[in-house]
Amino acid sequence: MTTSASQLPRRYPGLRPFERSQSAVFHGRQDDITRLTNLILRERLVVLFAKSGMGKTSLLQAGCAPEMERQDFVPVFLRTERSDRPILTGISEMLDKNPQVGGHDNIGLRPGAPQTLWEKMKRLEFDLNGLPATPVLVLDQFEEAFTLSHSDASRNQFFQELADLANETMPESLRATLLEQFEYGNIDVQTMQWWEQQPNVRIVLSIRSDFLHMIDRVSKNIPGILRNRYELAPLDRDKARTAIVNPAQETGYYASQPFQFAPEALEEMLDFLSGHEHDPENPADKKDEIEAVNLQIICQDVEERIIDYHKEANFQVDSAFYQGKEGLRNSIRNFYQNQLQQFPKALADRLGQKKQLGVHISGLDEHLLTLPHEHLRDTARKLIEESLITPGNRRNSVVDDTLINEYHITPDFLDTLVDKSRLLRKEPRLDDFYYEISHDTLLPAIIESRNARRDKEQSDREKAEYLKQLAEEARRREAVEAELKATRRQRKLARTVAATSFLSLLVSLGFAMWFINEYVENARSQLQQAEFYVRNELYDAADTTYRDLIVHPRRRWVLENTRPHKDVYQEYEIVKKFHQAFQVVDNNFSFADSLMLNNQYALALNHYRLAEDSLKAYQTLNNQFPLDSLQQEWRVKPERIQDKAELISTRIVNANQTLIREFKLSQREYESFAEARVWGQALRNLRRMKQLLPKHPSDEADLQNALKINELPSIYVQKELAKCEARLGY
Repeated sequence: MTTSASQLPRRYPGLRPFERSQSAVFHGRQDDITRLTNLILRERLVVLFAKSGMGKTSLLQAGCAPEMERQDFVPVFLRTERSDRPILTGISEMLDKNPQVGGHDNIGLRPGAPQTLWEKMKRLEFDLNGLPATPVLVLDQFEEAFTLSHSDASRNQFFQELADLANETMPESLRATLLEQFEYGNIDVQTMQWWEQQPNVRIVLSIRSDFLHMIDRVSKNIPGILRNRYELAPLDRDKARTAIVNPAQETGYYASQPFQFAPEALEEMLDFLSGHEHDPENPADKKDEIEAVNLQIICQDVEERIIDYHKEANFQVDSAFYQGKEGLRNSIRNFYQNQLQQFPKALADRLGQKKQLGVHISGLDEHLLTLPHEHLRDTARKLIEESLITPGNRRNSVVDDTLINEYHITPDFLDTLVDKSRLLRKEPRLDDFYYEISHDTLLPAIIESRNARRDKEQSDREKAEYLKQLAEEARRREAVEAELKATRRQRKLARTVAATSFLSLLVSLGFAMWFINEYVENARSQLQQAEFYVRNELYDAADTTYRDLIVHPRRRWVLENTRPHKDVYQEYEIVKKFHQAFQVVDNNFSFADSLMLNNQYALALNHYRLAEDSLKAYQTLNNQFPLDSLQQEWRVKPERIQDKAELISTRIVNANQTLIREFKLSQREYESFAEARVWGQALRNLRRMKQLLPKHPSDEADLQNALKINELPSIYVQKELAKCEARLGY
């Protein structure tokens, strides 16, 4: 890449949001631009929400801003990111420094009196190309008002003054002061009429959907805050096609010449981004939902390749150019590995920025910053690859507390993987946050990385074991050589002294006994290895080792006739019982995880309970067949069973809470439809409630307590079903 090319803008910004100057290459969102812009121009307050990575900032800056300017509206982008000062102070400074401010209205000035946001927007005069324009206050990343360490006083004052502006209401304190001055004749009628006119302004609150529930805190001051809301959805296939093709064909000063995509290559990229590529036999089961951030990663790699190879104008990108499906996977794989590589710096930047803004940093965060970068990368990698992928290689959703406790990390550690690295997604459920891999397109790269890491770890363990065995063999060889050397000396003496022949015989017998002892020790070592595998629940390895002992009758005879006496056949039969019990626990647990991912919460909860019961049977088996009752040695480490029990218990709690939440939602919708006498919809919700009924008595009792009803939920649902079906004439 030449120096001049490196300084020119790209057609695809990658992870960075599109800026106002990049509107010419911002495509695929025309419907959203039109609908959202019209909503902003029509309504005084609009809430834009979407998941992280959907492109909210890009839509506002590169999409809606030019459209608003064409209608004589000036977008003013504001943030509440600084917590070292009151929120309103920071916003006031940003407004005063905005280049579109052309002047101030000085009617009825009140020298020395504090100026509210309502009054400030009434006095500021905004210009666009020399003509008056209406300001649009865009509060981007509005969740920062809730999540950063602003004081309660600062936050409450900001929400109140924002409410006055949004509700078109003069602040009460200002109104009381003006009325008092008017009564005393200090303000004339014309000035009072000027004060009564509301500021002409529009307000946009842009917030991540996982924080949308926090807006409820503002609804007391702004009752209609969510009346005019707009959800930014993922790109569908047609919009994604436009977002890929159109920027490549734009003319202008870019680092790459205009280029095109071959139709087959374009469809291959869309299949990959939408997830069809991962399940080609069942494409209909996949949704054509494409996240903008993944599209930008792929397209940015293609453009950089065009720049590096100095391709001429109108070059056509085919599948071979980006190396087909494997090349697309490499783009995501490289993205995954690059983001992991840059993660320690991203975490340090995030915490450093919070310090500069006056936000308190926890002691654990401070400790994490002192750890080697390799340790932070390994922690992030294991968190993603071991906790957020199911045994069936699907995405797994895990509550934040579980990840924080298991990996000894902080919420900022997790949120860096969401906001900066774009590897995770954060979703609110009930009163908790759940984390999962941001998109299915990352799965192959993560699974490949996980398998490679596991293979390396296994290889390292085998290498260490092999080196240990070599060292042991070397020690034994030295002992044998030393013994042989002593024997040779004895034999030499025997030639010269006949009386020493008896001693030579004893030495030979000793060597034979040593050899026999070594054979016994090797057999017992193999049995101990098998027992080690069982103790750590490596049953496949244990099965192989026991079978190897069984096919060697001499080793079996040695183990059965030397202390401690061990019947290999009997031991193997006991181990098979343990293996079978372990598989029952693991199968129920894995199946329950897959049911949770498919939203079958009642069945999942039932299988978690089955896993819990089978684990108790597994533990009973461990108590019944100890390895050594006198030494209190267990066949399976009790802490492994305890860890599994705690994990199952956590899953039961999570599944129970999710089931209760879904049941409440269906019950609320049923009651609404029943009250409106829409019995068909009411019946659908009752059937959904029936599907959510748990089988375990304690789970049903928890549901009954959550619903605060005097009868079992199963009886309640049956009664309501009978009533509803009677209404429908069934």
